[in-house]
Amino acid sequence: MSTVELALETEAQLAAGARSQAYALLAEAFAFPGAPGAQRFASGDWLDELTDVLTFVPFTFDLPLENRETLARAPASETLEHDYIRLFEVGAGRPYCPLYEGAHRGGRMKIMEELVRFFEHFGLKHASGDHPDHICAEFQFMHYLAFKEAASPSEDLRVAQRDFLYRHLCKWLPRLVGRLDDAREPSPFYSALASVATEFCRSDLAWLKQPDAGDNA
Repeated sequence: MSTVELALETEAQLAAGARSQAYALLAEAFAFPGAPGAQRFASGDWLDELTDVLTFVPFTFDLPLENRETLARAPASETLEHDYIRLFEVGAGRPYCPLYEGAHRGGRMKIMEELVRFFEHFGLKHASGDHPDHICAEFQFMHYLAFKEAASPSEDLRVAQRDFLYRHLCKWLPRLVGRLDDAREPSPFYSALASVATEFCRSDLAWLKQPDAGDNA
């Protein structure tokens, strides 16, 4: 749990720290896989970190064996980059499977406006040229909120995380999974990654919906 180097004294803080780190790892996984990132996948370091962090989250989340084995057999750097580009970045007219929420739900401008309001409410501003509905931006936002909760547990922060998952990530990640599964040339690695991300968000949302979430985590 290297990302959260705070004085985590209570179980609630430890749980929030683990959740924060899990979202940071998911954001890392969906960024463009340059050589360092590909090496982390190939060496097993990324998967080992995720597996370790999941033992500290406040709900049971076991990686399905099939997904674990697929993620443990990450393709070579060149293959990973090729798959990322052909699935997420280029295509006839647009990428086959964009990593933008608005591309999967429609009404993208309205979605981005809502995301910007979410971010700005917590003192965050997206840089010019960045897209607030990119999957990495949304995972990084959840990482940030959970990080703040680890520093100072707050019901308001838990409500914000619950609402963000419900209104955004849990709305469109299942569509991302379906799109990847239907690809003419699927990427088992990215399909497994999207499936794990989707199920983690669903499990986290279910936990956050509990009336006592965070009280006795």
